[in-house]
Amino acid sequence: MNAPLLIAQLSDPHVGTGPDFLGGRMDTRAALQQAVAHVAALRPAPDVVLLTGDLTERGSAAEYAQVLAALAPLPMPVYAVPGNHDDPKVAQAALPQCMPVAADAPSGACCYRVRVGGLHLIALDTVVPMRSHGALPPVQLAWLARALGACRGEPVLLFMHHPPLPTGIEAMDACSLLEGGDELAALVRAHGAVQGILCGHLHRPVQMQFGGAPLHVAPSVSHQIRLDLRPGAPLLAQLEPPKVSLHRWTPAHGLCTHSSYVQDFGQGVPL
Repeated sequence: MNAPLLIAQLSDPHVGTGPDFLGGRMDTRAALQQAVAHVAALRPAPDVVLLTGDLTERGSAAEYAQVLAALAPLPMPVYAVPGNHDDPKVAQAALPQCMPVAADAPSGACCYRVRVGGLHLIALDTVVPMRSHGALPPVQLAWLARALGACRGEPVLLFMHHPPLPTGIEAMDACSLLEGGDELAALVRAHGAVQGILCGHLHRPVQMQFGGAPLHVAPSVSHQIRLDLRPGAPLLAQLEPPKVSLHRWTPAHGLCTHSSYVQDFGQGVPL
């Protein structure tokens, strides 16, 4: 039996929010540093780290320099996709090793395919400039179809920023629409070996099914959106214990997802 592949997923750090964010109660750069330290200390160590968007608050070069410095302690490969708060071009220039854009990628799109162990990782760019919602335009869907065709019969994991389904948190759903979602679902279903789809954007841990594959939305490593499923509920940020998502994948059993708290709760008590 092949050894498990361990994938750490960090999402939505929003580095660069400033000292007054959430009344001065949240330092997003420090939150990312703490999450990175937590991942670096995990045993067994993850084989790869995925960042699912909104690395920064405003997409500036100075913010990406802070992100790059925060990621420095990680010895394993780190791959990232942009979110709606990012500037994909600036991000690619600042983090080229984290965003190895494919030579045949559509112009301006941060999409690529890498292989880690027995799993193909395919990155998709859902950013619509200056908008909060996401989109996979036909040219990127065509690129994805070719990438999946090159992995025919082999296991694939997709990662992107915007989730393709509503969650019932109305205020977030309104700014989370993913154009091209139906076409994406058809490609996932047709491939037949997509092990999962990893997303961010929602600042909450959410599990779904999409195109016959499991879909996981990771929480933010800094602040969360309050879980409120009432119609018309306001959009509120909330400080909850930060978590990272830890995905264990094996060819025999697929993807198993855990939540790993960044906060140290001390030694366990024998039962």
